[in-house]
Amino acid sequence: MSLPYRLGLALVITLAAASLFTKIEASAASAPPHLHHSSRYEVKRSLLEKGYPAFKTFHGSMHAGLIPAVSLVDDDGNERDVDDYSSYFFWLFLPDVPGNAPNQSEPESFRDDTLLIWLNGGPGCSSMVGAMTENGPVTIPKCTSYQLRLLSIDATCHNLTIFRVTAKNSVRPGIPPPNPASALDAPLVENPYAWTKKSAVLFVEQPGGTGFSTASSEWTGSTAEKRTEDDVAQNFYDFLQNFYTVFGEGLREKKLYISGESYAGMYIPSIARGIHLRNKLVSSPSQLINLSGVAIGNGWIDAYIQGGTTIDFAFWHGMIDLRTYRSLHQKWDQCVAGEINDNSVHPFHPYTTPDECGIVIAVMEASGSKMMYDVTTYDIYPGMDDVEGVVHKFFNDPDVRNALNAQSLEEKPQWLECVPGSGRRRKLRDHQHRELILLDSDIPSVVPYIAELVDDARIDVLLYNGDLDLACSAQSTEMALESMEWSGKEEWMDPAITPWQQWNIEGSAGGHTKKFNNLEFLVVYNSGHFVPTNQARNALNMIGRFLDGKAFGDVELPQFALSSNYQGKEPSIISISDHERSATIQFSMLSGILGFLLGLLASVVFSRKRSHHGHYHNQSSTDSPFPKTETTPLKHSTGPAV
Repeated sequence: MSLPYRLGLALVITLAAASLFTKIEASAASAPPHLHHSSRYEVKRSLLEKGYPAFKTFHGSMHAGLIPAVSLVDDDGNERDVDDYSSYFFWLFLPDVPGNAPNQSEPESFRDDTLLIWLNGGPGCSSMVGAMTENGPVTIPKCTSYQLRLLSIDATCHNLTIFRVTAKNSVRPGIPPPNPASALDAPLVENPYAWTKKSAVLFVEQPGGTGFSTASSEWTGSTAEKRTEDDVAQNFYDFLQNFYTVFGEGLREKKLYISGESYAGMYIPSIARGIHLRNKLVSSPSQLINLSGVAIGNGWIDAYIQGGTTIDFAFWHGMIDLRTYRSLHQKWDQCVAGEINDNSVHPFHPYTTPDECGIVIAVMEASGSKMMYDVTTYDIYPGMDDVEGVVHKFFNDPDVRNALNAQSLEEKPQWLECVPGSGRRRKLRDHQHRELILLDSDIPSVVPYIAELVDDARIDVLLYNGDLDLACSAQSTEMALESMEWSGKEEWMDPAITPWQQWNIEGSAGGHTKKFNNLEFLVVYNSGHFVPTNQARNALNMIGRFLDGKAFGDVELPQFALSSNYQGKEPSIISISDHERSATIQFSMLSGILGFLLGLLASVVFSRKRSHHGHYHNQSSTDSPFPKTETTPLKHSTGPAV
């Protein structure tokens, strides 16, 4: 064989191999030009673990980066320039070794057939906060300033002790206030109760402009078109389709569950409903999204119902007095009416209304700076909100950004936990952000969307609440669900059919729950707003049961029936006028005086009768004219003492 022939043959083989490799790569990626091969999203673990060795404890693969949140072709079939549209930053954890939470008598088995999405709320707060402080595989020690100012939980880590506040500006004796600077240097640790112990988990920063996610040019500027939750749903749907295109059918085939907390109570029903409606329209089964359930924690789902209950919750927990309670309810009623009638100038947004009406701030001030996310604690270091937290430090580390395929410091000088604004729940005071994620003024509630998911989509729906949360209380969620119009409303309201039951974990009560068909509501004991952090072990048990399709009820609790002619009022609308109050007080005083006079008269009459019959008491029992009777001890009176 001649040399030229051999060289020619080698060239042909080389070209053929190159062509084949290109086809294999294209096939594996299954991605249009604007999407990368999945390998481009692999987290650079050596770089990440060099600075943060706790990530070595996660056994599996990690992927992160930006994926467009828009369809790559327009309605005419033409390619879009995705740089003009939003892209969402994500962090995907794919465990390859089934893990179990420690110290549980019934360890949670790993589900290889599920993909669980986690969304934080805000609005405008990054889901990376949840990944690092709540249910991700690596977490921040409870001794850090970030956890202190948000949660104030009892915990000990690395010889740094955090405390529960017992009174305003005071701590447990002998424990000095924390040093925020030293807390920033606390190392990250493995999270033994990470939700990645149960399922693959995908954390997504959305909507555009949150965290590393980029915002569409259409969503910025003073002339921006108003955006609604339905727009958020459309963008998230497009992001998911692009995500599945990158990572293949293996992930698409998994059962998809969407979870989150707080303002995600608005996001999740909107997104899930959008997926459900679009699933009905897809022409190819390969484009179906296998939506199987949603789990909403301490969710904000209805402004009208939940806003006023903030005041009720504060009063019945002894945080405010009766005068303040009545004053705030009056202010709330007036403010909501004003917001609704003034939509043309200041569009009504259900989540921010309580703060724009000053209700939450007023409650906090009246109660002595009680923590809105956990009413058993005080926010004694409000200035720490301005201290750079550990999460902030982590995501602004150049090596971390490089490892996660995020923007460099030159491209994005600062990653923020939440879009700037005057407090986490008041983002829409900022004009630009108001336009970014404004909910349609005609839909101050997503409760109808939840009903649609239960009845039409027929997916599993779980709403869970910590019982110590003022911001989004369990009582407000229960009232919102009772207002919901759906096929099972009658059965839901009937305790004989849908009784409250106790949720047990290792023989201890973890909460109480009620379930009918595919709707379940769970109250988590001793937890504030952040259930996966406040009750980490129980939260893992909760999400495990939910993904397994198991009910939470273990022991039925006593039920109290309601008569059919009950005409009572709900807590948030109970009130009494000054005239009624004055009349009630006068009636009580007159009743007391009358009772006293009658008692005095009876005492005089009895005394005279006793004097008249006094000689009988001096006779022996055998001479008594009265029949002999057994002495009966007096029963304790439950009536008022006169």
